[in-house]
Amino acid sequence: WGTILAQLFALNAKNTSGLTSLTLSGPLSDARSYIDAQWDETEGNLGSLPPFVQHRIKKLEEKQLYDSAEYEAIDEVLSTFFTLRTAPAPDCFTKSASGLNKEIYVGMQGASEFTLSGVLGKLNVTGRLHEIEVPVLLTHGRFDTMRPSIIKTMQGQIKLAERKMLPHSGHVSMIDDAGMMNDVVADFLERVEASQRRGHFVPRRWEIGINTSTKSQVDPSRQWVILVVTTLIAFSVGILVGKRRKYKDGYSPIE
Repeated sequence: WGTILAQLFALNAKNTSGLTSLTLSGPLSDARSYIDAQWDETEGNLGSLPPFVQHRIKKLEEKQLYDSAEYEAIDEVLSTFFTLRTAPAPDCFTKSASGLNKEIYVGMQGASEFTLSGVLGKLNVTGRLHEIEVPVLLTHGRFDTMRPSIIKTMQGQIKLAERKMLPHSGHVSMIDDAGMMNDVVADFLERVEASQRRGHFVPRRWEIGINTSTKSQVDPSRQWVILVVTTLIAFSVGILVGKRRKYKDGYSPIE
């Protein structure tokens, strides 16, 4: 829920002058879309499960058997698929989970682990995301409960957003892909600081496979210039080679 609080602060706080960027890991901005995406047959995590398992989850939820042994067993197993994939879970995670206040959790989330029915059940700030003016880094795990369609929609709405998918992660990317997550966040923050000196921020296109090393990256605003120059050089070299072959081999190009 931290990503929701961050979005609401950026959108509703009276004074955001100290806010220079946002890093949202596994975020959502629309509760209904979040649930629909999980059950999607193509991209969904729950939609990827065997039909029998999907059927059992839906039946148990219809009967609200959230405290049943079967429901808790399914939830425990699926958590190792989509929440934290690192096994055994590290102490930092288990200690945090042991302090969970179930009353508050259920009040916010609802009793179900596979839908939202509590206070967050009607959340939808997607239509306001364009109001966020600062650079935003969106990260999500390949196996995350926050499916790609959710993150891509947010990226499309936020003016200065960039998105990075962590390849080995569930929802807890900072544990499942700790090294890569740290590198991506560090790279983002360095560019945010640099943009404050330059006066503009250029989101990075992580999805096209750019290396995380800042030294090896080219500013996207200059890439087209490099492309044009490279094309002209190649064209000129081709003409020179063609002329030499013309005189050496005694052939004449077709006019």
